[in-house]
Amino acid sequence: MPHLIIILIMSNLQKFIRLKPLLIFSRILIFITLFAQFSQFILSQDSKETHPANTFQELDLSFPFKICWNLKNEEPLNNFIASDNIIFLSSVGGIIKSIDSESGDKRWETDLGGEIISIPYIDGENVYVVSKPKESQNEIPANNEVSANDSGKNIIIRSLNISSGVTIWQTNVKTDLIPEQIFLYVYKSSLLIADKNGNLHSISKNDGVFKWKKSLGVKLSAPPYFYTGKAILGTFENQLIILNLSEDKIYKKVDLHVIPTAISLNTNDETLIIGDRKGVVSSIRIEKTEYKITKKEKKEKKEKKEKKEKKGKNNSWKFRLGAEVSNISITPGGLLITSLDNFAYLISAEKGNLKWKKRLVGRISDKSLVLDNYALITTTAKPTISVVELSTGKLINEIILENEDFVTANPIKIRNKIIVPTSKGLYAFAPKECYEIEN
Repeated sequence: MPHLIIILIMSNLQKFIRLKPLLIFSRILIFITLFAQFSQFILSQDSKETHPANTFQELDLSFPFKICWNLKNEEPLNNFIASDNIIFLSSVGGIIKSIDSESGDKRWETDLGGEIISIPYIDGENVYVVSKPKESQNEIPANNEVSANDSGKNIIIRSLNISSGVTIWQTNVKTDLIPEQIFLYVYKSSLLIADKNGNLHSISKNDGVFKWKKSLGVKLSAPPYFYTGKAILGTFENQLIILNLSEDKIYKKVDLHVIPTAISLNTNDETLIIGDRKGVVSSIRIEKTEYKITKKEKKEKKEKKEKKEKKGKNNSWKFRLGAEVSNISITPGGLLITSLDNFAYLISAEKGNLKWKKRLVGRISDKSLVLDNYALITTTAKPTISVVELSTGKLINEIILENEDFVTANPIKIRNKIIVPTSKGLYAFAPKECYEIEN
C-alpha cells in the first residue's frame, strides 16, 4: 500500500512539471490568495467579543482594569453570591435580584420586605436567604413556624426558585438572633442556620420543616467554618467547638489560651488554622476520625500520632502578628493572613514560616479574593482594591472606584470579570478586554 501511494504522488508530480510555467504560476497565486483569506477568517474569529467558556484561561491582573458594566442601586448592597454566570445580590431594604454577569442585565427581582440578614446561599435550583421582617410582619403566620421563645422576634427563612425568584417555601423562627450575623450552610438534606449567640437550627432544605435546634450557651467569636458534615465554632470562652451536624452532637472541644477570631482549614492534612485576638496564628492537628470510633482504632491513631511527633511532623506551629487576626485565606502559595494593624502576610502552611509581609493604606476589610497568583485586598482608607502578587507581595495593580464610593462586600470573580459591590451599586471590571464568554 505505501508503494502505491508513492507511485501516485510521483505520477501527479510529473504531470505538474509538464505544465506550462504560466499555468504553474497562476495556480500558485490562487493557492496563496485562498490561504490568506483563510488566515484572515481565523484571525477575525479570534478577535470577536465572545469567547467559548472552555477556552478561558486565568486572568492576567497586571493589565489596566476597564469597567465592563455597572448597575446603579438606590440602596446599598449588603450581600451577594454567584453561581455559574448568574449573580444573586441583596440590598439592606429587603430586595434580592438575579443579574446576568456577562451583561449586567436584571433577570428577576423579589421584594422580601424588612431586612436581609444573611448572604444568599445557592444549592441546586434553590436560593436560600434569611430576612428580618418589618415590625408589622412579625405576627404574620408562615407555612412552618418554629418558636424558640414567645418573647423573641421572627426571622424568616425562604427558599427561592433560582430561575424565577418565586418563593418555594418559607419558615418563621422566633429567636434572639443578632441582625447581620446569620450564617447558612447546606449539609445533605438539611439547611443549617447559625448565629453569633451560639444557636443553631436545622431544617429540611426541601420543605422548611424543623429538624432540631442546639444552643451552645456561649457566643461565637468568629464566623463558623463548615466542612464535611462538621461545624467548627470559635467562642468567647477560649474554645473551639466541633459539632457533628448529622447527629446534633459535640464531636470535640479544643481549649485555647486566647479568643479565636478567624478559622480556616488546610484540607491537605486536615490541619485547622486559628487566628486569635492577640495576633497569633496557630496550626492545630484534628485527627481524621468519625464521631464513633473503636478502642482499637483509637489506639492505632495514638501510635501514629506519637511516631509523627518523634519525627517532628506533627504540623503544629505558631506565628505572631502585630495585631488581632482578621482573616485567613488558603492560597496555592501558603496562608494569606490579614490583621487589624493594616498588614497582610503570606506564611507557609506546613511550618508557619514568613514569606513576606506588606502594609496597606487603611484598615483591611473583609476577606481577600484569591485568584491563582493574585490577591485582591480591600481597605477602608480609599476607594480602591489593591492587587497583590502572592509570590512576591508586590502591589502590581489597583481597581479604582469613583470618588466617595466604597466596597460593601467581598468582590468575586465570574469567568473573565471581577464583580465588585459598592455603596453606589454593582460594577464588573476586567483587565485589558471586556469580552463576553459564550455559554
